[in-house]
Amino acid sequence: MEINKIYCESNLETMKRMPNDFVDYVLTSPPYNVNTERIAKYNDFKDDLTQENYFEQQKELITELLRITKNHIFYNIQMVSGNKIALHKLIGHFANNIKEVIIWQKIGQPAISEKVFNSAFEYIIIFSNDEPNKRYFSDANFKRGTQSNIFKILNSHSNPFAKEHKAIMPLDIPRYFMINFGNENDLWYDPYMGTGTTAVAAIEEKRNWIGSEISKDYLDIANKRLQPYLDQQTLF
Repeated sequence: MEINKIYCESNLETMKRMPNDFVDYVLTSPPYNVNTERIAKYNDFKDDLTQENYFEQQKELITELLRITKNHIFYNIQMVSGNKIALHKLIGHFANNIKEVIIWQKIGQPAISEKVFNSAFEYIIIFSNDEPNKRYFSDANFKRGTQSNIFKILNSHSNPFAKEHKAIMPLDIPRYFMINFGNENDLWYDPYMGTGTTAVAAIEEKRNWIGSEISKDYLDIANKRLQPYLDQQTLF
């Protein structure tokens, strides 16, 4: 299977071709199932599954990710009304695979409805095949007492494609995990590659990468974004 490439297909189709333990790490942020046209994040499909269907979809995804991943899955998600029940069911279902939960603190945007808390955090759930019953990370590159499980990234996104893709991740997130876990040339997979942020981080941190993206529009954006990095690599 070719690496350092984004496959324009369902992530389940991509993973079917991966043997067990094919990738070293996964970093991704799935659609949040926002369940309303007012804040729809995607142009080519409706992010409005029932809670049960969303639970089954993500359960199948995470199960496959655990199969193909040697170490850890860094799974970023925000709790919204459309996924609240499903998310807590997922946490319960995969309780034996959850090694750590990180809280990503953000600037809380005003709630879209009255009498609702402003949402000022997201989860980064770490599912793991490496002694998930323990909080100790054998592959960590940081020293005792230097890292917190609360991230404070309060500034707005710097992704230059924020207008084209409304559900983006800042580059600091994947770079942080690549710096602090594993080694150069490890293979990182993102099953929801979007505008290619995980791939950009991997190139900058000298990691290999592979991705899935079902949207041809987002794939074109990601490939355009990646091309200068790939061109620069060919010069050396």
